[in-house]
Amino acid sequence: MRTERITQFVLASFTAICVMYDVAPAQQEVIPNDPYFKDQVSFKSPGGKIVLNQTSTHPSPEEFNTHPGIDLNIAKAWAITTGSQNVVVAILDDGFCYTHPDIRDNIWHNPGESGQDGKGFDKQTNDVDDDHNGYVDDVVGWDFVYDSPDVGCHVFDGMDKTRIAPYSHSMGAMGIIGARGNNGIGVAGINWYVSMMLLRIGVQGVGRGEIEMARIDRVVRAIHYAADNGARIINWSGFVDDVRPEKVTELRRAIDYAASKQVLIVVAAGNGLKNLDSDENCTHAPQCFESDSLLKVAEIDLDGNLYVASGKFIGGSNFGTRRVDIAAIAMNFTTDVTKGDVGSYSLTGGTSNAAPVVSGVAALMLSINPALTGKQLKQILISTAKPLPALQGKVKSGGIVDAYAAVKAAKDSLE
Repeated sequence: MRTERITQFVLASFTAICVMYDVAPAQQEVIPNDPYFKDQVSFKSPGGKIVLNQTSTHPSPEEFNTHPGIDLNIAKAWAITTGSQNVVVAILDDGFCYTHPDIRDNIWHNPGESGQDGKGFDKQTNDVDDDHNGYVDDVVGWDFVYDSPDVGCHVFDGMDKTRIAPYSHSMGAMGIIGARGNNGIGVAGINWYVSMMLLRIGVQGVGRGEIEMARIDRVVRAIHYAADNGARIINWSGFVDDVRPEKVTELRRAIDYAASKQVLIVVAAGNGLKNLDSDENCTHAPQCFESDSLLKVAEIDLDGNLYVASGKFIGGSNFGTRRVDIAAIAMNFTTDVTKGDVGSYSLTGGTSNAAPVVSGVAALMLSINPALTGKQLKQILISTAKPLPALQGKVKSGGIVDAYAAVKAAKDSLE
């Protein structure tokens, strides 16, 4: 927290000097000292052809085309704010390797389960529900699969049910939202300072194509937990394919409950290359739900086009001007776990990594104006989106998230 305060003081002083000399501080850029930031071209595009390694663990170069202006525009936003650990972002996923050195300092710690109890025991491990929220020793979040405070890094692999492996899917989301920036290692997250609450919702050992009937119940509980324990943003880079009417109703009610607590829920649009405005394509939830506090995110590539997979992969980003709100570049060099190395980095992709871009920007907005409601966050994000020709007629906003424009609008709303 002390480092966060020093950083914010420096930025405030910089802004004051700019005002004194009639310079617009928001037009300045803040560049962190993280060595891989140069590879985060979705955050700040250099333009032209570039070569990126796919992982930090071994040379694996791949060439990409980039275009100035087709990026997150984050460096200008950082001249206004670099985040706050007072902002809590809940992440729903199936497991978390949160000891990654670029992530661990931005993990939420439940204040009600910290310190010592009346007997002098550590509240984190005393087997007592010290904060009376119904969960015992829920220090960093909760595992709704096994009803345990251990949110777990190693899981049963859905592709090979006999194998236990470190879980990598959530690593991209955590790094994009909140890898500690300007710490001289790895990458920078959108928020250099934030508190990420970890909520495990998926049972492992369920193979691809198999419907997991209990997941929707765990999601409902997780959403309630997040809303009741201080989260203002929920990032869910996933879905449920259990569409029993009574269960879908429960999920809708949970989303409405979060909205009543001023929580914005950000979800991935999905990777089926389908128009979600067509009801026949609405086979998952909540991608086709309507809510003022539910934001759905499509993916674009580094060329500014709606993402379409190539080569051995099929599909691409879902879209829809009525049911998909905004787009983001998912391809980002960020935190990962590779062959058991919990301190590695790699290129991510998919709408699972587009959603946390928007969640991260929403958290950055709250760091400058915590009074914004979930509905207001959504409205600002859509209204400040950067228009792209390829997204006209594809998503509601017709553009990609613009971190600087959104953060500036959040700041202006204070006046």
